Amino acid sequence: MITTTPRTRLPRLVGASLAAGGLALALAACGTDDASGDGATTPAATPDGMTSPTPDAPTPTPTSDDAGGADPAALTDGSTLVDIATYASTWVVTTVEGAVTTLENPSTSEVPYTWVIEPAGAEGTSLVRSSATVDERDLCLSLPGADVVGLAECDDANPNQQLRVVSLDQPEQVNISNDNGYLVADQEGGLAVESEPGSPASVFTLTARGPAEG
Repeated sequence: MITTTPRTRLPRLVGASLAAGGLALALAACGTDDASGDGATTPAATPDGMTSPTPDAPTPTPTSDDAGGADPAALTDGSTLVDIATYASTWVVTTVEGAVTTLENPSTSEVPYTWVIEPAGAEGTSLVRSSATVDERDLCLSLPGADVVGLAECDDANPNQQLRVVSLDQPEQVNISNDNGYLVADQEGGLAVESEPGSPASVFTLTARGPAEG
């Protein structure tokens, strides 16, 4: 059972290490073109093999109407980019270090922060795939146990990545879990895993953000 007693510690960033090779996520930035004199911006150069996010419009606080009338099934069938928001109106995002955490304003993220939820190799399970990539290799949310939440190269046969994304009273509100526990938003920031979905911290809201590529 999850307790909501505040815990005194710094916000956590929990993440599994990526495969050997030390590949890093791409930073994205826009620089001001001083020569133009009109305030226009141009994208900064991006190293070969790295992704660079398309700048996102300011993101509103999610509400039950944010799905925009989209078919709820499209949120988890692999066809739609989604935001994943916590009960505290923070967003689940990928970090440049290859970890996963939460942000109050996802537009400040240095890498793409949307996700694609698509069927995995085991019946009734899903891959939760980041829109950030490493050398064109996809990264997926992984719950390997021991209170670890991380990203790993996507493998739909890996049980740590085979997640149950279960709709609650409203179809865009879900629990995310596997046999190692339930994903929860930590009270001090970041993410954790608990054995039971016993508090609002285990509720996440999916918001459609357009069609997924491919």
